[in-house]
Amino acid sequence: MKLHQRLDYQRLSDALIDRGLCESQALREAMQLSGHGHASFVESIVNANLVGDWELGKVVAEIYNLPFLPLELCKPDARALDGLDIAYLAEHGLVPMGRFGSVLTVSMPGLVLAEVLSGIPIAEGELTVLPVVGSVQSNRRWIDQNLAPKLHATLPGAITVAAQAGAVLSNPEWGNIFDAADAAVQFDLGTGQPDTGVG
Repeated sequence: MKLHQRLDYQRLSDALIDRGLCESQALREAMQLSGHGHASFVESIVNANLVGDWELGKVVAEIYNLPFLPLELCKPDARALDGLDIAYLAEHGLVPMGRFGSVLTVSMPGLVLAEVLSGIPIAEGELTVLPVVGSVQSNRRWIDQNLAPKLHATLPGAITVAAQAGAVLSNPEWGNIFDAADAAVQFDLGTGQPDTGVG
């Protein structure tokens, strides 16, 4: 997949500091925590309220000379998903907006690394990716509504076990995700009954 722009978090971090929007220490900590099972750098700083979602998007659009196109302003074309790995898109918060021949327009949740965009798996052929700047929260909301049900459908066994354990699976809030996981673990897979710990 071809991508003609170098995107990185350091340049964004420097721009946020220069504009007085974030403290360097807070951004350094968010950068260290990003990835490795945690939210991306951009998602971390928005979720921690270090900078507003749309404000961040406007800074990214300015420094990288990209269009700022939140999903509230433009509806994605469902056909753009054809042949793409929806698990990869969901993991990185990417929303395909449209496809025109071999060109795929993708809404980023603020900003993702160039490697993430160029690594989008496709079933066949080669695509040129044209990123647009979206918002973290809008992209995640769209993914929860449109991709999460498809992902859940591919894992019926895990969904059934968690559902029997009383977990709420549709759009779990981060605050109760550990409760849902704990409930699923406490459920004895062999008997189909809650695990009381008595053997």
